[in-house]
Amino acid sequence: MGLRGNIFKFIPGIVIMAAIAIFARGGADFGCPWWRGIETYLASDPVVKKWTLDTLHLNYILICIIVGMLIKNTVNIPNWALPGIRTSRLFIKVGVIFLGSLYSITELANLGINAVTIILAFVFATLLFSLWLGQKLGMDSASASVLAAGLAICGVSAVVATAPAVRARTTEVVYSIATVLSFGVISLFIFPAIGTLLGLSPHQFGAWAGTAILNTGQVLAAALAFDPGTVAHPSVSLKTGQIFNLARVLLLPFVVLVIAILYSREQADEYDIKTGFLNRFPIFVLGFLAMVFLTSFGLLGPTDPPSRELLFIRNLYSWFFAIGLAGLGMQISFTELRKAGGKPLLIGAVVALLKAVAALVVVTVLIRP
Repeated sequence: MGLRGNIFKFIPGIVIMAAIAIFARGGADFGCPWWRGIETYLASDPVVKKWTLDTLHLNYILICIIVGMLIKNTVNIPNWALPGIRTSRLFIKVGVIFLGSLYSITELANLGINAVTIILAFVFATLLFSLWLGQKLGMDSASASVLAAGLAICGVSAVVATAPAVRARTTEVVYSIATVLSFGVISLFIFPAIGTLLGLSPHQFGAWAGTAILNTGQVLAAALAFDPGTVAHPSVSLKTGQIFNLARVLLLPFVVLVIAILYSREQADEYDIKTGFLNRFPIFVLGFLAMVFLTSFGLLGPTDPPSRELLFIRNLYSWFFAIGLAGLGMQISFTELRKAGGKPLLIGAVVALLKAVAALVVVTVLIRP
């Protein structure tokens, strides 16, 4: 199969994800002004809007994920669509790069100081507590390690990155991913409602979501669900949550390194520190920083009011997130989630709950509205 064939195999899945995004958000940007999107129809009735959008935050982001989950768990996904749907994480990462257009270098530095301080404490406290709890409950070292990484850093990516370093079996990886995704799915619907009930500001909610929600894509989804924003006035929750989330992601190679060293000592084995660290560095973060640089120095036009170029980029990242999160929904299988049982589920429940409560307390005390 040539290059053209390799490219074409991704198209069907991407078209399905884009169709779900248009179904949820509307088709005006794609020459279909007659279709306003499910979110717009929900907002047209005051009573429906109060319960679906204002209370449950059932906006286009959650609608994309829910529709994707329904497709996955009813009609399933045909094999010819799978390659394109697996690009969902790429869409989310490209969206994160474009998200850099919201920040200046000064603003990033100011937000980053708080984010790094809080995230450092939570990541390593979560990691060590999870490893300790796994040991107390008699879990295998490899199982406890991959689960601890997923609970401490960025969910699925951390589990996958850690597995080779501790020689985790496929079943251990599956159980850990199922555990992380189970609590991540719950967070998508619970966090925005709790944030509204407690009167959190968008800035505080973004910090809470970026610290406590286990999986990267679900952090973005919850932040956009709580505070969708507009092209002219982007989501503050997303802006803050992404900084906290990126601080977590940047710690991924360091956490994998710590886990690998602890595991290799226990197994009297050796670990290639240099190769292991570099292979797990999140390259897309460099793209995000490059976008911040372009915005800060006015290379994309003025920021207040935003230039036509910046407005285009901000509209673009919201579509990338919608498409990517629709694909994320189509990869959440209830059958797979049910595999999270026994000790992984118990540890996940304890750690996720403690992390959510502790992060909420820290955010409300340290982060100004």
